[in-house]
Amino acid sequence: MEYNGPVYRPPMEAETFLIPVTEGCTHNSCRFCNMYKNVEFRMLSLTSIEEFLVETKKNYSQFMNQLDRVYLLGADPFVLSADKLEDIISLIRKYCPKVQIITMYAAVRNITIKTDEELKRLADLGVNDLYVGIETGSTESLTYLNKGNTAEEAKEQCLRLNAAGIRHRDMMMPGAAGKGKLLQEAEESAKLENATKPDMIILTTMSIFPETELDKDVKSGIFTVPPESEVLMAEKRFIELLDIPDTYLWAAHSLDSTRIAGLLRDDKENMLKHLQYSIDTMDDEKFRQTFRRNHL
Repeated sequence: MEYNGPVYRPPMEAETFLIPVTEGCTHNSCRFCNMYKNVEFRMLSLTSIEEFLVETKKNYSQFMNQLDRVYLLGADPFVLSADKLEDIISLIRKYCPKVQIITMYAAVRNITIKTDEELKRLADLGVNDLYVGIETGSTESLTYLNKGNTAEEAKEQCLRLNAAGIRHRDMMMPGAAGKGKLLQEAEESAKLENATKPDMIILTTMSIFPETELDKDVKSGIFTVPPESEVLMAEKRFIELLDIPDTYLWAAHSLDSTRIAGLLRDDKENMLKHLQYSIDTMDDEKFRQTFRRNHL
């Protein structure tokens, strides 16, 4: 199989079997992202996907027979129609008979194009734990970042996933609003997450990647990167306001300066104490000079 472009997957899927399904991103115009900058979107043919599964089964038969979870590659493979996803899932079950969960990245716009009946059908087929790029609960920030949806639309679509029985893991981006706006954004983000009750919240701090529109905005003075102390105070405020005890929060990416993780019911107070210590000891200028956030 020929697969073009980089391979990305959430950190918590490090040991999950990755299946190439799509290349690139259907949107590919968020101001902050360069992950698929030079990769055209395409769906791999069913023939190519089956050839990949056949070859893998030939070499790792016992491994394939025991798999209970797989991850579909691409920026937003959930953009595929329910029928196409069902065809892919049928192939997966043919070669991986014990698979229970099929997970992948999903954009809000990918959910919008599916009916309630289609979402329920996909849930029944094992689609679950979708990684949804929420980024922020601020519609102002979402509009500026060119995400292609509002906060209200994100809320509506995540609630539709809940109703269909599909868990979602929301990816949030502390710092997205820019200097001076983060505490208000934290409150808006917490309100959104409390309403949609994700299975997991993944925090990955806003980063200025080279050659993105956001990078150009920073250099021209349109966007001001917040100091790290402001980011941490907003992150602390966000967590303080969360009232979803069954949700797991993960903020331990290499882009996060203060790495925390835990179930909100059990670990919220410890995470808040850890953040407060970082806030109290933060030297913003020294941090700016030494901590690099210019690549994943």
